[in-house]
Amino acid sequence: MSDQSLTPGEAAAFTPPAPRGRWLTPERGLLLAGLAVYLPLLAAAAWAFVTFVPDQLAFTLAGHTFHVHGVHERLFGDAALMFLILPGVLWVEFMALGWARSSARRLLFARSASEKTDLAVFILGQGHILDLLGRLMVLGASLISGAWIRAWLASTFGFEITPPALPLPVAVVVYFFVYTFFDYWTHRFDHSPYLWPLHRYHHSAEEFCVVTAARVHPAAFTPIFLINIPMAVLGAPQDVMIYVNVIVIAIGFLIHSRLESDWGWFGRWVIQSPVGHRLHHKLDMSYPTGNFAMAPIWDRLFGTYSGKCDPHLAIGVERSYRHGFWFLPDLMRDYWHFWRGLFTLKPLE
Repeated sequence: MSDQSLTPGEAAAFTPPAPRGRWLTPERGLLLAGLAVYLPLLAAAAWAFVTFVPDQLAFTLAGHTFHVHGVHERLFGDAALMFLILPGVLWVEFMALGWARSSARRLLFARSASEKTDLAVFILGQGHILDLLGRLMVLGASLISGAWIRAWLASTFGFEITPPALPLPVAVVVYFFVYTFFDYWTHRFDHSPYLWPLHRYHHSAEEFCVVTAARVHPAAFTPIFLINIPMAVLGAPQDVMIYVNVIVIAIGFLIHSRLESDWGWFGRWVIQSPVGHRLHHKLDMSYPTGNFAMAPIWDRLFGTYSGKCDPHLAIGVERSYRHGFWFLPDLMRDYWHFWRGLFTLKPLE
């Protein structure tokens, strides 16, 4: 519509649409420049680490010699998470939402009480403090090895699954969907009355933030039995599973981000979107919970898929939680509720 086609009164009332802002704003340009410097430095640090640090170390303490094997794999796992995967997801969210609405800004300068808990759990998890607590709580279940079970089945029954040789990219895609199949059933079991007290802690977050993905009770043991052991028994190649786990961790951060997109058909069929996962975290329990799977195809096949939802839907649980850095009492309470429900056969909500 042109101004010439308007009457004087219409012209006075007409407000032209605001021009669409440029996507490449100065703040996004600065972030891209920083990324262009950061990634080569990170690659150089990785090369130096592999070149100058041996994969096996030996050190003497109090007259005893200790050997550490697989140094590269262990440190690279933590380093990849801290210096590549998490920054990468924060970068994607920043580029989509801008600095003012990003998780990075909130975590650095405007943390809510719920986000303080997310950050504290993430930091303690990276320091392996919660890992130690978890091993004590699950009474040695974490020591069960899927590889050991696979070897025992082979020697006792001659039962061994040998996966077909596949090109690496194809194998990663195949095993990703196999992994998400087991993860789907793990998640559904976690929502059952007896296991819910251990999973409830994850749902206690009242806001989404990238590191909400790390808010997991250290005693949560179902992945050991329902993901790790089955994948090992199936003979999932180690190199393939490294890539699959990197993808799974990255997606976990993404679907707990502040992104307000359903990702279209991709989010409805291939990878669950942040909006779809927000519906899973809903506070309103007057209707059934769905969207358990990282890959929505499993929800669709097993009848638990939920449609679109409000990106500002209230999330959390009705039970009260201490939000902030002092969260240990809540972990112990949930742990007690789990065992009490098992022994009394009266699970607590």
